[in-house]
Amino acid sequence: MIIKISEYKKPAFHFSGGKDSLACLYLLRDQLDKIVVYWLDTGDGCTETHAVIDEVRKWIPYFRIVKSDVKRWREINGNPSDLVPARAHEIGVAYGMNGFRLSNRFDCCYCNLMLPMHNRMVEDKVDCVIRGTKLADTGRLPAEGKTEFYDVLLPIRDWSHGDVFRYLDSVGAPRNGIYDCFKAISAPECMGCTAWWDDGKAKYFKAKHTEQYEAYKDNLRKIARAISVSMDELMAELNN
Repeated sequence: MIIKISEYKKPAFHFSGGKDSLACLYLLRDQLDKIVVYWLDTGDGCTETHAVIDEVRKWIPYFRIVKSDVKRWREINGNPSDLVPARAHEIGVAYGMNGFRLSNRFDCCYCNLMLPMHNRMVEDKVDCVIRGTKLADTGRLPAEGKTEFYDVLLPIRDWSHGDVFRYLDSVGAPRNGIYDCFKAISAPECMGCTAWWDDGKAKYFKAKHTEQYEAYKDNLRKIARAISVSMDELMAELNN
């Protein structure tokens, strides 16, 4: 896909430091003098991703940081989970049904990643947003083309994960060490995330971050206990 930056007055590129956004960054390298690159710092990023960002930002002319505070958000709203039983919801905890509050994973991502970046785009009056989203990621694109706020352009929308890695190797891009043991479609945005159970964080933490591994497993045990009670209740109902 050829991105015609000249058609826009204020194009922006969302850079995360993961493989897909890194591939887009290299595809756009000869046009970066006309694009503002935005990176969202949740305050809980992975060290390997930070290393990639520190390396490439040296040659990015316009680099902006958007900040959120995911650690504080988790303290208030609870750790994110792929399943949230009623007893671990805010109301359930208030009634003493569980001592460990949980939040839905998409609520956490929305409040700490999606919404802060979107608000910054609107604030900066951006008319075009370029992202590394691919069809291979989820099978359906959440946004593409014209939207109410800005156009969304996806240069690698039809690439496979293999296409991305091969391209990064061909251009000599820095390799994010997360992918040495992390095989999910996207690198984790936050070290303290307890959701996205299919992404293989346990293996990554065990290999790269021992202390984080122990904290992660401890939180998963608490989540498992909260879920197991609800699952036992569900099975009892099904068996009656």
